[in-house]
Amino acid sequence: MSAPPSIPRVAAGLALGYVTLLEAAAAVIRYRERVAAFDLAADRATALGRQLVVIGDPDAGLHTRIIRAYGCGDVCVDINGCPKCPVSIVADITRGKIPNIADDSAVVFVSCVLEYVEDLHGALAEIARIAGSPDNLFIVNVQPWTLTARLYPGARWRGSIAAQGGEQVVKMRAVGLDEKLLAAAALGLAMAALFWPRGRS
Repeated sequence: MSAPPSIPRVAAGLALGYVTLLEAAAAVIRYRERVAAFDLAADRATALGRQLVVIGDPDAGLHTRIIRAYGCGDVCVDINGCPKCPVSIVADITRGKIPNIADDSAVVFVSCVLEYVEDLHGALAEIARIAGSPDNLFIVNVQPWTLTARLYPGARWRGSIAAQGGEQVVKMRAVGLDEKLLAAAALGLAMAALFWPRGRS
């Protein structure tokens, strides 16, 4: 006869279930934020007669490969290119001016890209250059409290960036190795407690 579940196993199961629900909810919220922000950016670009520049391949993310949340805009800029976008520029936004995009000429949409750049301030400077004003900048960030913000491959920064009062408010900080290790260790311990073989009586 199998032994009844131990308290650590039950606690681990509850904890992992809760974390899974939180991460799933965060992913749904990000999807909705992307759809809404892209629509706002597209409307503003049309109203101002500006091109809509999308930073980051719309199909590069884990979730966006399954369900695309936003389009390519008039121009899509990505470090690896945007294979499905009609007009794309291969460029690193942290390495100076993006070719063929003038100063203060575009409405810019950025979704979950800034978390993964090496030089956050360089990326922000280039985005600000082509947007001209924070009012022309639409950014969606990974929620800083999620495991995704810490453990997604290549994650370097977590926090938020928003336009407030005509200024760009940056509240992002580096994701340290200690933070990654702590999150991974906590997740690993919970999984070990849940899936460790039980003794039989």
